[in-house]
Amino acid sequence: MKLSPPQLAAASVLCCALTVSTAPMHASADPGRTWYVSATAAAGGNGTEATPFNTLQAVQHASGDGDTIVVLAAPLGSPPLDGGIALKQGQRLLGRQGPGGVAAVANTTTANDGDAVRLAPNTEVRDLTVTGAQRGGIYGRNVGTAVVAGNTIAATNRACHDGFLVQPFPPMLGVPFGTPLPVAPNVVALNNGWAGIMIDSDSDSSALTIERNTVRDTACGDGIDVRTTGTAQVTAAIADNLTENINQGLAKLSVLAVGMQSTGTSALTATVRGNIQRNIAVPANDPLNAAADSEGIFVNAAERARMRITIDRNSYRHGGGHFSANGIEFVTSNGTPDSEVTLTNSEFIDVPGDIVENLNLSAEGARHVMTIDGLTASRSSFVAALLNPYVPGNLGSCLFSASFGRDNTTALTLRNAHLSQCSADGIGIYAYSPSGPAPATATMRFDIADTTVTDAVVADLQVHTVGDLAKLTGKVERSRFSGDIVLSQRNSTLGAGSVVDFGGGRLGSAGDNCFAPTTEAALAAPNLPLDHPGSWPICG
Repeated sequence: MKLSPPQLAAASVLCCALTVSTAPMHASADPGRTWYVSATAAAGGNGTEATPFNTLQAVQHASGDGDTIVVLAAPLGSPPLDGGIALKQGQRLLGRQGPGGVAAVANTTTANDGDAVRLAPNTEVRDLTVTGAQRGGIYGRNVGTAVVAGNTIAATNRACHDGFLVQPFPPMLGVPFGTPLPVAPNVVALNNGWAGIMIDSDSDSSALTIERNTVRDTACGDGIDVRTTGTAQVTAAIADNLTENINQGLAKLSVLAVGMQSTGTSALTATVRGNIQRNIAVPANDPLNAAADSEGIFVNAAERARMRITIDRNSYRHGGGHFSANGIEFVTSNGTPDSEVTLTNSEFIDVPGDIVENLNLSAEGARHVMTIDGLTASRSSFVAALLNPYVPGNLGSCLFSASFGRDNTTALTLRNAHLSQCSADGIGIYAYSPSGPAPATATMRFDIADTTVTDAVVADLQVHTVGDLAKLTGKVERSRFSGDIVLSQRNSTLGAGSVVDFGGGRLGSAGDNCFAPTTEAALAAPNLPLDHPGSWPICG
Protein backbone atom coordinates (compact mmCIF):
# COMPACT_ATOMS: atom_id res chain seq x y z
CA MET A 1 0.00 0.00 0.00
CA LYS A 2 1.32 3.38 -0.98
CA LEU A 3 1.22 5.93 1.87
CA SER A 4 0.41 9.56 1.37
CA PRO A 5 2.91 12.19 2.71
CA PRO A 6 0.82 12.80 5.87
CA GLN A 7 0.68 9.07 6.48
CA LEU A 8 4.47 8.82 6.00
CA ALA A 9 5.01 11.56 8.59
CA ALA A 10 2.70 9.85 11.07
CA ALA A 11 4.51 6.54 10.59
CA SER A 12 7.85 8.24 11.13
CA VAL A 13 6.68 9.76 14.41
CA LEU A 14 5.27 6.39 15.54
CA CYS A 15 8.54 4.67 14.66
CA CYS A 16 10.60 7.16 16.65
CA ALA A 17 8.21 6.96 19.60
CA LEU A 18 8.49 3.18 19.66
CA THR A 19 12.27 3.45 19.50
CA VAL A 20 12.41 5.83 22.46
CA SER A 21 10.00 3.80 24.55
CA THR A 22 12.07 0.61 24.19
CA ALA A 23 15.50 2.27 24.83
CA PRO A 24 17.15 1.89 28.30
CA MET A 25 16.27 4.77 30.64
CA HIS A 26 19.24 6.74 32.11
CA ALA A 27 19.38 9.59 34.59
CA SER A 28 20.93 11.94 32.03
CA ALA A 29 17.56 11.91 30.26
CA ASP A 30 16.08 13.52 33.38
CA PRO A 31 18.54 16.25 34.43
CA GLY A 32 18.30 17.48 37.99
CA ARG A 33 16.91 14.26 39.43
CA THR A 34 17.48 13.51 43.14
CA TRP A 35 18.71 10.10 44.27
CA TYR A 36 18.91 8.68 47.80
CA VAL A 37 21.28 6.20 49.38
CA SER A 38 21.43 4.80 52.91
CA ALA A 39 23.82 2.51 54.73
CA THR A 40 20.88 0.75 56.40
CA ALA A 41 18.62 0.36 53.34
CA ALA A 42 17.55 -3.05 52.12
CA ALA A 43 18.97 -4.43 48.91
CA GLY A 44 17.05 -3.81 45.70
CA GLY A 45 16.13 -0.17 46.28
CA ASN A 46 15.42 2.09 43.34
CA GLY A 47 17.05 5.28 44.68
CA THR A 48 13.91 7.03 45.86
CA GLU A 49 13.66 8.42 49.38
CA ALA A 50 11.22 5.65 50.31
CA THR A 51 13.42 2.85 48.94
CA PRO A 52 16.96 4.22 48.67
CA PHE A 53 19.96 2.45 47.25
CA ASN A 54 22.17 0.75 49.81
CA THR A 55 25.58 1.22 48.12
CA LEU A 56 27.54 4.14 46.73
CA GLN A 57 28.27 2.10 43.63
CA ALA A 58 24.57 1.75 42.84
CA VAL A 59 23.83 5.46 43.14
CA GLN A 60 26.96 6.36 41.18
CA HIS A 61 25.86 4.07 38.34
CA ALA A 62 22.27 5.30 38.26
CA SER A 63 22.89 9.04 38.57
CA GLY A 64 23.82 11.40 35.76
CA ASP A 65 25.25 14.84 35.15
CA GLY A 66 23.59 17.55 37.19
CA ASP A 67 21.83 15.18 39.57
CA THR A 68 21.68 15.46 43.36
CA ILE A 69 22.68 12.55 45.58
CA VAL A 70 21.48 12.55 49.18
CA VAL A 71 23.18 10.33 51.77
CA LEU A 72 20.63 9.60 54.48
CA ALA A 73 21.58 9.41 58.14
CA ALA A 74 22.08 5.97 59.65
CA PRO A 75 21.98 5.21 63.38
CA LEU A 76 25.19 5.80 65.29
CA GLY A 77 27.36 2.70 65.19
CA SER A 78 26.16 1.67 61.73
CA PRO A 79 28.93 0.96 59.19
CA PRO A 80 29.37 3.82 56.71
CA LEU A 81 28.68 3.47 53.02
CA ASP A 82 31.99 2.07 51.76
CA GLY A 83 33.86 1.98 48.47
CA GLY A 84 33.93 5.69 47.64
CA ILE A 85 32.04 7.61 44.98
CA ALA A 86 33.16 9.46 41.85
CA LEU A 87 30.84 12.33 41.07
CA LYS A 88 29.77 13.35 37.58
CA GLN A 89 29.77 16.86 36.18
CA GLY A 90 27.47 19.27 37.97
CA GLN A 91 26.39 16.82 40.65
CA ARG A 92 25.63 17.70 44.27
CA LEU A 93 26.44 15.23 47.05
CA LEU A 94 24.58 16.10 50.23
CA GLY A 95 24.60 14.48 53.65
CA ARG A 96 21.30 14.56 55.50
CA GLN A 97 22.38 14.29 59.11
CA GLY A 98 19.73 13.39 61.69
CA PRO A 99 19.18 13.11 65.45
CA GLY A 100 21.11 10.11 66.68
CA GLY A 101 22.38 9.36 63.18
CA VAL A 102 25.12 10.27 60.75
CA ALA A 103 25.32 10.41 56.95
CA ALA A 104 28.71 8.77 56.53
CA VAL A 105 30.85 7.41 53.70
CA ALA A 106 34.26 5.75 53.64
CA ASN A 107 36.62 4.00 51.28
CA THR A 108 38.57 1.03 52.53
CA THR A 109 39.18 -0.11 48.93
CA THR A 110 41.45 0.98 46.08
CA ALA A 111 38.54 2.27 43.98
CA ASN A 112 39.05 5.92 42.92
CA ASP A 113 42.65 5.58 44.15
CA GLY A 114 41.31 5.19 47.66
CA ASP A 115 39.48 8.53 47.78
CA ALA A 116 36.14 8.57 49.58
CA VAL A 117 34.72 11.32 47.32
CA ARG A 118 36.12 12.22 43.90
CA LEU A 119 35.03 15.60 42.58
CA ALA A 120 34.14 16.36 38.97
CA PRO A 121 33.80 19.79 37.33
CA ASN A 122 31.23 22.09 38.96
CA THR A 123 30.27 19.80 41.83
CA GLU A 124 29.29 20.36 45.45
CA VAL A 125 29.81 18.23 48.55
CA ARG A 126 27.98 19.43 51.65
CA ASP A 127 27.24 18.23 55.18
CA LEU A 128 28.78 14.80 54.68
CA THR A 129 30.79 12.73 57.14
CA VAL A 130 33.84 10.83 55.88
CA THR A 131 34.92 8.32 58.50
CA GLY A 132 37.94 6.79 56.79
CA ALA A 133 39.72 6.54 53.44
CA GLN A 134 42.72 4.78 52.03
CA ARG A 135 43.77 8.10 50.53
CA GLY A 136 41.79 11.38 50.49
CA GLY A 137 38.48 12.24 52.07
CA ILE A 138 37.50 14.63 49.23
CA TYR A 139 39.75 15.08 46.18
CA GLY A 140 39.43 16.76 42.79
CA ARG A 141 41.50 17.99 39.85
CA ASN A 142 40.52 20.84 37.50
CA VAL A 143 37.09 21.08 39.11
CA GLY A 144 35.90 24.43 37.77
CA THR A 145 33.46 25.92 40.27
CA ALA A 146 33.50 23.62 43.29
CA VAL A 147 31.99 23.85 46.77
CA VAL A 148 33.13 21.71 49.72
CA ALA A 149 31.20 22.88 52.77
CA GLY A 150 30.08 21.71 56.19
CA ASN A 151 31.75 18.30 56.01
CA THR A 152 33.44 16.31 58.78
CA ILE A 153 36.42 14.27 57.62
CA ALA A 154 38.42 11.96 59.84
CA ALA A 155 41.00 9.18 59.67
CA THR A 156 42.04 9.68 56.04
CA ASN A 157 45.10 8.41 54.14
CA ARG A 158 45.32 5.14 55.98
CA ALA A 159 47.61 3.82 53.21
CA CYS A 160 49.97 6.80 53.77
CA HIS A 161 50.13 7.99 50.14
CA ASP A 162 52.38 10.94 49.32
CA GLY A 163 50.52 14.14 48.53
CA PHE A 164 51.77 17.73 48.89
CA LEU A 165 55.48 18.05 48.05
CA VAL A 166 57.27 21.11 49.41
CA GLN A 167 59.07 22.34 46.31
CA PRO A 168 62.86 21.83 46.07
CA PHE A 169 65.18 24.52 47.38
CA PRO A 170 68.98 24.77 47.74
CA PRO A 171 70.75 23.94 50.99
CA MET A 172 72.30 27.06 52.54
CA LEU A 173 75.83 25.74 52.74
CA GLY A 174 77.51 28.94 53.86
CA VAL A 175 75.05 29.95 56.57
CA PRO A 176 76.58 28.08 59.55
CA PHE A 177 80.02 29.50 58.67
CA GLY A 178 78.84 33.08 58.14
CA THR A 179 80.43 33.21 54.72
CA PRO A 180 78.96 33.41 51.21
CA LEU A 181 79.48 30.26 49.17
CA PRO A 182 78.31 29.40 45.63
CA VAL A 183 74.67 28.44 45.18
CA ALA A 184 73.88 24.76 45.64
CA PRO A 185 71.35 22.90 43.45
CA ASN A 186 67.67 22.73 44.42
CA VAL A 187 67.85 19.35 46.09
CA VAL A 188 65.95 19.71 49.38
CA ALA A 189 62.27 18.72 49.13
CA LEU A 190 59.85 17.54 51.80
CA ASN A 191 57.04 15.04 51.23
CA ASN A 192 53.67 15.21 52.98
CA GLY A 193 50.89 12.69 53.30
CA TRP A 194 47.71 13.10 51.23
CA ALA A 195 45.27 15.64 52.67
CA GLY A 196 41.78 15.09 54.02
CA ILE A 197 40.55 17.69 51.50
CA MET A 198 42.77 18.35 48.49
CA ILE A 199 42.10 20.11 45.20
CA ASP A 200 44.63 20.27 42.36
CA SER A 201 44.54 22.42 39.23
CA ASP A 202 46.92 22.30 36.26
CA SER A 203 44.93 24.10 33.55
CA ASP A 204 41.99 26.45 32.93
CA SER A 205 40.21 28.46 35.62
CA SER A 206 38.69 27.28 38.88
CA ALA A 207 36.77 28.96 41.68
CA LEU A 208 36.88 27.01 44.94
CA THR A 209 34.85 27.38 48.11
CA ILE A 210 36.09 25.33 51.07
CA GLU A 211 34.23 26.37 54.19
CA ARG A 212 32.93 25.16 57.56
CA ASN A 213 34.66 21.80 57.31
CA THR A 214 36.29 19.86 60.12
CA VAL A 215 39.31 17.73 59.24
CA ARG A 216 40.73 15.74 62.11
CA ASP A 217 42.65 12.65 63.16
CA THR A 218 44.48 12.15 59.88
CA ALA A 219 46.43 8.93 60.04
CA CYS A 220 49.22 10.20 57.81
CA GLY A 221 48.93 13.58 56.19
CA ASP A 222 47.60 17.06 55.80
CA GLY A 223 44.29 18.68 56.63
CA ILE A 224 43.32 20.92 53.67
CA ASP A 225 45.56 21.48 50.62
CA VAL A 226 45.07 23.55 47.44
CA ARG A 227 47.71 23.23 44.72
CA THR A 228 48.07 24.92 41.34
CA THR A 229 50.53 24.14 38.58
CA GLY A 230 50.86 24.35 34.81
CA THR A 231 48.77 27.25 33.53
CA ALA A 232 45.90 27.03 36.04
CA GLN A 233 44.25 30.23 37.27
CA VAL A 234 42.51 29.61 40.59
CA THR A 235 40.61 31.67 43.13
CA ALA A 236 39.83 30.07 46.48
CA ALA A 237 37.80 31.01 49.55
CA ILE A 238 38.95 28.90 52.53
CA ALA A 239 36.87 29.96 55.52
CA ASP A 240 35.80 28.83 58.99
CA ASN A 241 37.44 25.41 58.80
CA LEU A 242 38.78 23.50 61.80
CA THR A 243 41.78 21.21 61.46
CA GLU A 244 42.85 19.30 64.55
CA ASN A 245 44.91 16.30 65.54
CA ILE A 246 46.75 16.21 62.21
CA ASN A 247 49.54 13.59 62.20
CA GLN A 248 52.66 13.42 60.02
CA GLY A 249 52.82 9.64 59.58
CA LEU A 250 55.53 7.17 58.66
CA ALA A 251 58.26 8.15 56.15
CA LYS A 252 56.91 11.69 55.73
CA LEU A 253 59.02 14.81 56.28
CA SER A 254 56.32 17.44 56.74
CA VAL A 255 52.66 17.87 57.72
CA LEU A 256 50.37 20.84 57.04
CA ALA A 257 47.08 21.75 58.64
CA VAL A 258 46.32 24.08 55.70
CA GLY A 259 48.61 24.14 52.67
CA MET A 260 48.63 26.25 49.50
CA GLN A 261 51.13 25.93 46.66
CA SER A 262 51.67 27.33 43.16
CA THR A 263 54.23 26.23 40.55
CA GLY A 264 54.65 26.49 36.77
CA THR A 265 53.09 29.70 35.49
CA SER A 266 49.91 29.16 37.49
CA ALA A 267 48.24 31.70 39.74
CA LEU A 268 46.43 31.30 43.05
CA THR A 269 44.43 34.07 44.69
CA ALA A 270 43.05 32.90 48.04
CA THR A 271 41.13 34.41 50.92
CA VAL A 272 41.74 32.37 54.07
CA ARG A 273 39.49 33.63 56.84
CA GLY A 274 38.36 32.49 60.27
CA ASN A 275 40.16 29.15 60.27
CA ILE A 276 41.35 27.28 63.36
CA GLN A 277 44.23 24.83 63.80
CA ARG A 278 44.55 22.83 67.00
CA ASN A 279 46.92 20.11 68.25
CA ILE A 280 48.96 19.78 65.07
CA ALA A 281 51.47 16.90 65.14
CA VAL A 282 51.23 16.40 68.89
CA PRO A 283 53.44 13.49 70.10
CA ALA A 284 50.75 12.37 72.54
CA ASN A 285 48.63 11.41 69.51
CA ASP A 286 51.45 9.63 67.65
CA PRO A 287 55.09 9.21 68.81
CA LEU A 288 56.24 9.86 65.21
CA ASN A 289 55.09 13.45 65.64
CA ALA A 290 58.08 14.16 67.89
CA ALA A 291 60.13 14.43 64.67
CA ALA A 292 57.47 16.25 62.67
CA ASP A 293 57.99 19.35 60.54
CA SER A 294 54.52 20.66 61.24
CA GLU A 295 52.86 23.83 59.94
CA GLY A 296 49.57 25.46 60.82
CA ILE A 297 49.31 27.42 57.56
CA PHE A 298 51.83 26.86 54.76
CA VAL A 299 52.16 28.98 51.61
CA ASN A 300 54.68 27.74 49.02
CA ALA A 301 55.59 29.52 45.76
CA ALA A 302 58.01 28.21 43.12
CA GLU A 303 59.04 28.36 39.46
CA ARG A 304 57.19 31.27 37.76
CA ALA A 305 53.94 31.22 39.68
CA ARG A 306 51.95 34.12 41.10
CA MET A 307 50.33 33.97 44.55
CA ARG A 308 48.17 36.52 46.36
CA ILE A 309 47.07 35.11 49.70
CA THR A 310 45.04 37.01 52.31
CA ILE A 311 44.78 35.42 55.77
CA ASP A 312 42.48 36.95 58.36
CA ARG A 313 41.34 35.98 61.86
CA ASN A 314 43.33 32.77 61.96
CA SER A 315 43.77 30.97 65.29
CA TYR A 316 46.54 28.43 65.84
CA ARG A 317 47.12 26.82 69.21
CA HIS A 318 49.43 24.03 70.26
CA GLY A 319 51.67 22.33 67.77
CA GLY A 320 54.23 19.60 68.22
CA GLY A 321 57.24 18.51 66.23
CA HIS A 322 60.91 19.42 66.00
CA PHE A 323 62.80 22.70 65.46
CA SER A 324 61.16 23.34 62.06
CA ALA A 325 57.58 23.23 63.36
CA ASN A 326 55.87 26.59 62.73
CA GLY A 327 52.54 28.28 63.28
CA ILE A 328 52.63 29.82 59.79
CA GLU A 329 55.30 29.54 57.10
CA PHE A 330 55.36 31.55 53.88
CA VAL A 331 58.20 30.19 51.73
CA THR A 332 59.44 30.70 48.21
CA SER A 333 61.39 27.59 47.22
CA ASN A 334 62.93 28.28 43.80
CA GLY A 335 62.54 30.11 40.51
CA THR A 336 61.20 33.62 40.02
CA PRO A 337 57.66 33.55 41.42
CA ASP A 338 55.87 36.73 42.49
CA SER A 339 54.14 36.10 45.80
CA GLU A 340 52.47 38.19 48.47
CA VAL A 341 50.88 37.17 51.77
CA THR A 342 48.79 39.52 53.91
CA LEU A 343 48.12 38.32 57.47
CA THR A 344 45.71 40.23 59.72
CA ASN A 345 44.14 39.89 63.16
CA SER A 346 45.54 36.44 63.89
CA GLU A 347 47.13 34.44 66.68
CA PHE A 348 49.73 31.66 66.72
CA ILE A 349 50.47 30.27 70.14
CA ASP A 350 52.61 27.39 71.42
CA VAL A 351 54.86 25.85 68.75
CA PRO A 352 58.45 24.50 68.99
CA GLY A 353 60.15 26.42 66.16
CA ASP A 354 59.78 29.87 64.64
CA ILE A 355 56.17 30.86 65.21
CA VAL A 356 55.91 32.98 62.04
CA GLU A 357 58.32 32.40 59.14
CA ASN A 358 58.75 34.59 56.06
CA LEU A 359 61.39 32.82 53.93
CA ASN A 360 62.64 33.60 50.44
CA LEU A 361 64.81 30.54 49.75
CA SER A 362 65.12 31.00 45.99
CA ALA A 363 68.57 31.70 44.61
CA GLU A 364 67.16 32.79 41.25
CA GLY A 365 65.59 36.20 41.89
CA ALA A 366 62.12 35.83 43.40
CA ARG A 367 59.81 38.56 44.68
CA HIS A 368 58.47 37.73 48.14
CA VAL A 369 56.42 40.16 50.25
CA MET A 370 54.67 39.64 53.60
CA THR A 371 52.45 42.20 55.31
CA ILE A 372 51.23 41.61 58.88
CA ASP A 373 48.75 43.83 60.73
CA GLY A 374 47.42 42.50 64.02
CA LEU A 375 49.40 39.52 65.30
CA THR A 376 49.83 37.65 68.57
CA ALA A 377 52.73 35.19 68.48
CA SER A 378 53.73 33.56 71.73
CA ARG A 379 55.47 30.60 73.35
CA SER A 380 58.04 28.94 71.14
CA SER A 381 59.99 26.21 72.87
CA PHE A 382 62.92 24.83 70.85
CA VAL A 383 66.05 25.20 72.98
CA ALA A 384 68.86 26.26 70.65
CA ALA A 385 69.61 29.87 71.46
CA LEU A 386 73.37 29.30 71.41
CA LEU A 387 73.21 28.46 67.69
CA ASN A 388 71.90 31.91 66.85
CA PRO A 389 72.88 33.58 64.50
CA TYR A 390 75.06 30.81 63.04
CA VAL A 391 71.95 28.81 62.17
CA PRO A 392 69.47 31.69 62.37
CA GLY A 393 66.22 30.02 61.33
CA ASN A 394 64.08 27.38 63.01
CA LEU A 395 65.38 28.16 66.47
CA GLY A 396 62.19 29.41 68.07
CA SER A 397 61.98 33.07 67.07
CA CYS A 398 58.55 34.59 67.35
CA LEU A 399 58.99 36.00 63.84
CA PHE A 400 61.78 35.19 61.40
CA SER A 401 62.16 36.88 58.01
CA ALA A 402 64.99 35.86 55.69
CA SER A 403 66.31 35.95 52.15
CA PHE A 404 68.87 33.48 50.80
CA GLY A 405 69.31 34.68 47.21
CA ARG A 406 71.67 37.06 45.46
CA ASP A 407 68.92 38.64 43.33
CA ASN A 408 65.81 38.35 45.49
CA THR A 409 63.37 41.05 46.49
CA THR A 410 62.20 40.33 50.04
CA ALA A 411 60.04 42.51 52.29
CA LEU A 412 58.29 42.37 55.65
CA THR A 413 55.82 44.88 57.05
CA LEU A 414 54.79 44.34 60.68
CA ARG A 415 52.10 46.36 62.44
CA ASN A 416 50.25 46.00 65.75
CA ALA A 417 52.05 42.86 66.88
CA HIS A 418 52.55 41.37 70.34
CA LEU A 419 55.44 38.89 70.42
CA SER A 420 56.36 37.14 73.65
CA GLN A 421 58.10 34.17 75.25
CA CYS A 422 60.29 33.47 72.24
CA SER A 423 63.00 30.82 72.73
CA ALA A 424 65.31 32.65 70.28
CA ASP A 425 64.73 36.15 68.84
CA GLY A 426 61.56 38.16 69.09
CA ILE A 427 62.08 39.39 65.53
CA GLY A 428 64.90 37.95 63.43
CA ILE A 429 65.85 39.59 60.11
CA TYR A 430 68.46 37.65 58.16
CA ALA A 431 69.87 38.28 54.69
CA TYR A 432 72.28 35.74 53.21
CA SER A 433 73.63 36.34 49.71
CA PRO A 434 75.58 33.49 48.12
CA SER A 435 78.67 34.32 46.13
CA GLY A 436 78.43 34.94 42.40
CA PRO A 437 80.20 36.50 39.43
CA ALA A 438 77.75 39.38 38.83
CA PRO A 439 76.97 42.23 41.23
CA ALA A 440 74.23 41.36 43.73
CA THR A 441 70.82 42.90 43.12
CA ALA A 442 69.11 41.52 46.23
CA THR A 443 67.13 43.90 48.43
CA MET A 444 65.86 43.27 51.94
CA ARG A 445 63.32 45.56 53.55
CA PHE A 446 61.56 45.53 56.92
CA ASP A 447 59.10 48.03 58.38
CA ILE A 448 58.03 47.62 62.02
CA ALA A 449 55.50 49.78 63.84
CA ASP A 450 53.28 49.66 66.94
CA THR A 451 54.81 46.39 68.05
CA THR A 452 55.78 45.02 71.48
CA VAL A 453 58.39 42.31 72.09
CA THR A 454 58.93 40.74 75.51
CA ASP A 455 60.75 37.75 77.00
CA ALA A 456 62.93 36.81 74.03
CA VAL A 457 65.83 34.56 75.01
CA VAL A 458 68.34 36.00 72.49
CA ALA A 459 67.34 39.46 71.24
CA ASP A 460 64.10 41.35 70.83
CA LEU A 461 65.31 42.44 67.39
CA GLN A 462 68.25 40.92 65.56
CA VAL A 463 69.31 42.01 62.05
CA HIS A 464 72.17 40.06 60.48
CA THR A 465 73.62 40.05 56.97
CA VAL A 466 76.06 37.70 55.24
CA GLY A 467 77.32 38.39 51.70
CA ASP A 468 76.52 41.24 49.34
CA LEU A 469 73.18 43.07 49.18
CA ALA A 470 72.20 45.87 46.85
CA LYS A 471 70.22 47.43 49.70
CA LEU A 472 69.08 46.69 53.25
CA THR A 473 66.50 49.06 54.74
CA GLY A 474 64.63 48.84 58.02
CA LYS A 475 62.26 51.32 59.65
CA VAL A 476 61.16 50.95 63.29
CA GLU A 477 58.67 53.26 65.00
CA ARG A 478 56.31 53.38 68.00
CA SER A 479 57.52 50.00 69.25
CA ARG A 480 58.72 48.60 72.59
CA PHE A 481 61.74 46.35 73.02
CA SER A 482 62.50 45.27 76.57
CA GLY A 483 65.48 43.12 75.54
CA ASP A 484 68.57 43.42 73.37
CA ILE A 485 68.81 44.95 69.88
CA VAL A 486 71.55 43.32 67.75
CA LEU A 487 72.62 44.74 64.37
CA SER A 488 75.48 42.88 62.69
CA GLN A 489 77.05 41.79 59.42
CA ARG A 490 79.67 39.24 58.52
CA ASN A 491 81.62 39.05 55.26
CA SER A 492 79.02 41.47 53.97
CA THR A 493 78.86 44.51 51.72
CA LEU A 494 75.77 46.70 51.60
CA GLY A 495 74.85 48.96 48.70
CA ALA A 496 74.12 52.66 48.81
CA GLY A 497 71.04 53.71 50.75
CA SER A 498 71.22 50.85 53.24
CA VAL A 499 70.11 51.94 56.69
CA VAL A 500 68.12 50.97 59.78
CA ASP A 501 66.08 53.98 60.90
CA PHE A 502 64.87 54.12 64.54
CA GLY A 503 63.61 57.67 64.31
CA GLY A 504 64.09 60.91 62.39
CA GLY A 505 66.30 59.28 59.77
CA ARG A 506 66.43 58.77 56.03
CA LEU A 507 63.43 56.40 55.91
CA GLY A 508 61.09 58.76 57.75
CA SER A 509 60.66 56.78 60.96
CA ALA A 510 58.55 58.67 63.49
CA GLY A 511 60.63 57.20 66.30
CA ASP A 512 58.77 57.06 69.62
CA ASN A 513 60.31 53.67 70.40
CA CYS A 514 61.51 52.51 73.82
CA PHE A 515 64.31 50.10 74.60
CA ALA A 516 66.12 48.13 77.29
CA PRO A 517 68.71 50.09 79.34
CA THR A 518 71.59 48.32 77.57
CA THR A 519 70.53 49.27 74.06
CA GLU A 520 72.25 52.64 73.85
CA ALA A 521 75.62 51.22 74.88
CA ALA A 522 75.29 48.18 72.63
CA LEU A 523 74.54 50.32 69.56
CA ALA A 524 77.03 53.10 70.24
CA ALA A 525 79.14 51.70 67.39
CA PRO A 526 76.63 49.71 65.29
CA ASN A 527 77.80 47.19 62.75
CA LEU A 528 75.08 48.25 60.28
CA PRO A 529 74.27 51.77 59.00
CA LEU A 530 72.00 53.30 61.63
CA ASP A 531 69.83 56.38 62.00
CA HIS A 532 68.42 57.13 65.47
CA PRO A 533 67.14 60.15 67.39
CA GLY A 534 70.25 60.55 69.54
CA SER A 535 68.82 58.92 72.65
CA TRP A 536 67.24 55.57 73.47
CA PRO A 537 64.15 56.06 75.68
CA ILE A 538 63.89 53.32 78.28
CA CYS A 539 60.75 51.15 78.34
CA GLY A 540 58.78 51.65 81.52
